[in-house]
Amino acid sequence: MNSMTYTLRERIGHPSLFCGRKKELDLLMSWISWIPKEGAKSRALLGRRKSGKTAIMQRLYNILWSEHGQVVPFYFEVKDRSVKVQDLAKDYFTTFLTQYLSFVQRTPLPENNASLDLEELTDLAHQSNMPDVIQQIEGFWHHYNDTRSQLVIDYAFARPQVLAAKYDIRFLVMIDEIQYMTKYIYGDDAHTIQLYNLPGAFHGLVESKIAPMLVSGSYVGWMARMMQEMFVGGRLKWTPVSPKLAEEEGLQAIQQYAEFYQQPITEESAVVMNELTQSDSFYIACLFTSDSPERDLSTPEGVIKTLDYEIETESSELRRTWSEYVDNTLREVNDVEAKRILLLLSRERHKELTRRDIMQILGLTMTDKELERKLNALVFGDLIGRGRSDFHYKGIPDDILDRVFRKRYQYEIEDNLPEFKQEMTTQVEELKRAYQSLLGKYNELKGRMLEFLVHRELQRYSKQSQPIANFRSRFRPALSGQAEIATLLDTFEPRHYQEVWLRYYFQIQPGSNNELDVLAENWAEECYSGLLFEVKNRDKARPTQAEAEAFGQKVGQFQAWIAARVLVRCEIGAVYFSANGFEVEVESWLHAQGILTTDAEYWGIA
Repeated sequence: MNSMTYTLRERIGHPSLFCGRKKELDLLMSWISWIPKEGAKSRALLGRRKSGKTAIMQRLYNILWSEHGQVVPFYFEVKDRSVKVQDLAKDYFTTFLTQYLSFVQRTPLPENNASLDLEELTDLAHQSNMPDVIQQIEGFWHHYNDTRSQLVIDYAFARPQVLAAKYDIRFLVMIDEIQYMTKYIYGDDAHTIQLYNLPGAFHGLVESKIAPMLVSGSYVGWMARMMQEMFVGGRLKWTPVSPKLAEEEGLQAIQQYAEFYQQPITEESAVVMNELTQSDSFYIACLFTSDSPERDLSTPEGVIKTLDYEIETESSELRRTWSEYVDNTLREVNDVEAKRILLLLSRERHKELTRRDIMQILGLTMTDKELERKLNALVFGDLIGRGRSDFHYKGIPDDILDRVFRKRYQYEIEDNLPEFKQEMTTQVEELKRAYQSLLGKYNELKGRMLEFLVHRELQRYSKQSQPIANFRSRFRPALSGQAEIATLLDTFEPRHYQEVWLRYYFQIQPGSNNELDVLAENWAEECYSGLLFEVKNRDKARPTQAEAEAFGQKVGQFQAWIAARVLVRCEIGAVYFSANGFEVEVESWLHAQGILTTDAEYWGIA
């Protein structure tokens, strides 16, 4: 049995394309650990489109579904298309019940994350002898046929909280793109009565401690206004999500995409790609899936040509995504002054300018109030940001977005065309002049990516259905517990692994989450095998006795957790990987506990 199941099909595609996000996942998993204790306050993930919010929420869903603990996940996406409120209520209700029954009965969700209809849910509840679920469905039909639309929406939205109280369980209610409820939901068939305040129906529910909410929005200004108007009193805790990965996570993403799409890269081209995209996973993905006839990511020049194609070509995914984003905002202020303001703040994106500065630099003749209105519209659409006060403004610190702006509006405003390829070539030339230091930084980042390097190597053997090569010679000699260490080596040397996980979360008891750096799994009807790694890579420091004991405790917790889940014989091996070795006393203790040890030299990546 696989201990991690992707029952919710993730939009990112193959699960291996989920990159980085350690900081965000650690924060949210810690927050989720408080839900069983009724201590978690509802949150809002705020970040522009393609910043990774949906990927994070869907990955959280699959983690919680696989854990099968006290927190039941519910994920619902609000679409940017017009819909009658009764139909939204039905979609919400059926999605919730479909996912709830999937969790309880341990059955996969339907393909493409579809929900069962009410008739199918009723049949399933009858077959499973679940009269309470049948009662919920009958209650929904009663309200659905009532002409008062508020009753059906209140009924649907409240179901997680109602069932949480009824069964003494806990739900995590995740609503993706909740701000669309203010624009696309109507109270009539003709779609003329817009229910712009519909999210207010969650006003009380958002304070629930037994079914707290995690909502997201891709237009930060839009979300901020909605939260101020409909979730007053700080009912949602703001959680910003940056589209930029940490620098080492950007390199990790490049390596993962290169492996998945079977495209050659070099250390030099990886550094250049990471620098030009500013470690943005969406831009990195666009490069690997680009339709450019000159796509070649193995050289800096090839990276430049591919990125230039994505910026210059109207049909490219990168260009279309940003064009839609810009157009949605500029419709409200679609005049030359607004575009001039946008270009100025984008060009000066590493500074903050006051309204007075903007007025003087652009020679505007409008009143301060008119300028504030235009600036607020640009802030609302996330094309610019506020600075240290409401009088200060700044551009989005995104080099590629700046190039998209200029490609669209620079000629209209300044009567000249930008030369992006030349700009990027100049930028890369500067990188090349500093290449030795960049290569040093790359190697340093590779060191900080030690977990990923271990994961990637194990994954390669997994794909080949082969045992780990040179298994015995990868580990340091036993200082104690020789018999236990020898047995471990004999047991795990011939194993090949069907799945390898990077940063695997498990919950041994309500309110506490544990994380394994790397986990390799092999499961069969008669036996489950798991090889788990703790990875430390510090400049000089070595693991302390307290850290070794903490890992030993984690190994025991995982053994108990997995044994209760797979219901077959389990064999668990543990490896402590310290790049710079161990103190003798600490390593001797680890060996006595039956924990293998290795370092960069023994593993073969020194």
